[in-house]
Amino acid sequence: MKPSPGISLLKILAVLWIFTLLVSCGFSPQADAKDKEPLVVEFTAWWGDYTIIIAQEKGLFEKHGVKVQPVYYDTFSLALPDLAAGQIDGGLFAIGDAINVSRHTDLKVVAVYDNGSFNTVVSVPEIGQIRDLAGKRIGVQVGTSYELLISEMLASAGLKMSDVALVNIDPENVPSSLGKTIDAGFIYEPYTSEAITKGNNLLLKSTEFIGLYPDVVVFRNSVVRERGDDIRAFLKAWFEAVEYRRQNPVEARQIIADYFNTPFNEITPDDLLEILSLEDNYEMFKPEESTNRSIYRTARLNADFLVRIGVLSTQPDMEVIISPAYLP
Repeated sequence: MKPSPGISLLKILAVLWIFTLLVSCGFSPQADAKDKEPLVVEFTAWWGDYTIIIAQEKGLFEKHGVKVQPVYYDTFSLALPDLAAGQIDGGLFAIGDAINVSRHTDLKVVAVYDNGSFNTVVSVPEIGQIRDLAGKRIGVQVGTSYELLISEMLASAGLKMSDVALVNIDPENVPSSLGKTIDAGFIYEPYTSEAITKGNNLLLKSTEFIGLYPDVVVFRNSVVRERGDDIRAFLKAWFEAVEYRRQNPVEARQIIADYFNTPFNEITPDDLLEILSLEDNYEMFKPEESTNRSIYRTARLNADFLVRIGVLSTQPDMEVIISPAYLP
């Protein structure tokens, strides 16, 4: 039976009165979104990470309706315990680092943003060949998948890990430690150039390892679960910023220089780094049997090595850690 016109009118008037009251108290349908805390996201001195600066400075996060607070870490490894402890919501990490942190807190890999570029090993001038490393000290982040590069490098010269002494050191500290606490070290740009400028040798430039340590956008799973729409908005802004960097490389470099208050020529592009697009991500998030670029395949390679050296007790479920569900 239809309600009487009188009852319908009373209901309409009541709804209008409640809405008027809420508006007068400052409520609006968008108030919740505007009042949300920003997503706190780590980045560091890495050419691929600077996409977050472009997105922020060009207002792309705001355009897509999400607040973001980029937090710069001069020493990126300090961000890993902060992520595990919930001091930050997410960050930009190599896949091996993300898997490592997943031992301590539930994480979600929601995008792949670059291929990791070249990884290198530099040495003091007296060491000219890999076989000269026998009995020497090699700096690397011990207990990470970066040890895999050291292991493969030594094997190429007939050496074993037991033939050298590993020294636990962050890549950014390698240039200042060469000839002091280490004789060689695992490193990447911009620290490789810094070490070579100081007169050290480029002992290994790992063309065969490109893509072994891709960099990924990672968020704590609790954040993803509670703020899924914000994660999607973040990635929309991110990939729009990627396109801006590709189409406007000079302008993008200037934005980065201005952000750091640094001369333009001191912001050195890494031309060997492949900054990945949204279309690349669609390809990389396919099942590993359908593409050699699958992030699932690469993640398992990193995890397998971590299991081999005893950092992980078992291979984690990559279908849980990695998710394409938030790609725009």
